[in-house]
Amino acid sequence: MGALGAYLLLSLVLVPFQYRYLTGVKEEQIRCEQNQSEYYNSKSVTEQILHVNTQGNPLFILANVMAYIIYKLKQK
Repeated sequence: MGALGAYLLLSLVLVPFQYRYLTGVKEEQIRCEQNQSEYYNSKSVTEQILHVNTQGNPLFILANVMAYIIYKLKQK
């Protein structure tokens, strides 16, 4: 139970950071008038790798899901 509790606590701490990252990406897409595919294709390889690490790291999955849900709820 200790490892699960630590993971949940870490996820809760990371939600605000992941939310800000998600909103920043969406705002930049809108500002550049690009769809998701065009947006990521216009980024350098380094930026793409950083994005994959930020969004695809198994340690961040729960925080990413919670941040996405909050983002979608605020958009309504």
